[in-house]
Amino acid sequence: MTKEAIRLKILPQKIGVLVWRVKQMRIPVRVELDKRGVDLDSVLCLVCEIDLDTVERIFLHCSFAKDLWARFFRWWSINRPLYSCLDHMFNGDIGSSKSKLWQVIEWVCGYLIRRNRNLTLFQRKKGSGLMTLNEVQIKAFEWISRRSRKSIVEWNQCLINLSTFDDHG
Repeated sequence: MTKEAIRLKILPQKIGVLVWRVKQMRIPVRVELDKRGVDLDSVLCLVCEIDLDTVERIFLHCSFAKDLWARFFRWWSINRPLYSCLDHMFNGDIGSSKSKLWQVIEWVCGYLIRRNRNLTLFQRKKGSGLMTLNEVQIKAFEWISRRSRKSIVEWNQCLINLSTFDDHG
């Protein structure tokens, strides 16, 4: 069994499907829908409305995604540049024994980025990076603790002092 398959077993199937779809560039984004003849009023990113709505933009370059990834890296006390391309995302390599946990939580973060986009599209609700990071922590802990045979994370390891993550950075 591959490392990726083991990680997928402790997360809901919808996370694994999303990761596969991202890796295969199979997310229905506005640019691709427009190429297929779907009549859209705009092909701009739904969240920030600055650039074209592409898979890479949704998960990496949109202002919401960049804010969330920056908060995510600070939560883990990792000082490195944000992801620059999809090849760097979802690979779980942080060079430590925490790589398995990192990748699982990283995938949850990607899932919630996609969910925020869908809320913006279908319900006209825009989330904040701070609230979404809090949800990443809660969802990751719930899914990992309920689906793992042995406890690989304790709640106190998952919690952080959220007051250090203000809405401005």
